[in-house]
Amino acid sequence: ARQQSHAKMAGGPRTPTDVLPNKFIEANGHAREVLEKTFRFTPRNLGIFAVFGIAVPVLIYKGCVHEFQVTDRKYGRPEKKFM
Repeated sequence: ARQQSHAKMAGGPRTPTDVLPNKFIEANGHAREVLEKTFRFTPRNLGIFAVFGIAVPVLIYKGCVHEFQVTDRKYGRPEKKFM
């Protein structure tokens, strides 16, 4: 009886609730696992890093600081110094 239940789990008949593998999801998962082996450094990668790793955070920071300063001026408070 014990071997029968193991055989069903290992390759028994399919039921409607079984999960079927999706080849696109499996390929994406494999690509993510071996990224450090397949990554190539190119000028395009450097540009993407410069934009999203440096420029966007700096612009968000400056926008927040500007909003704080505008609010301080509006309510007559002394402006705070950020960095």
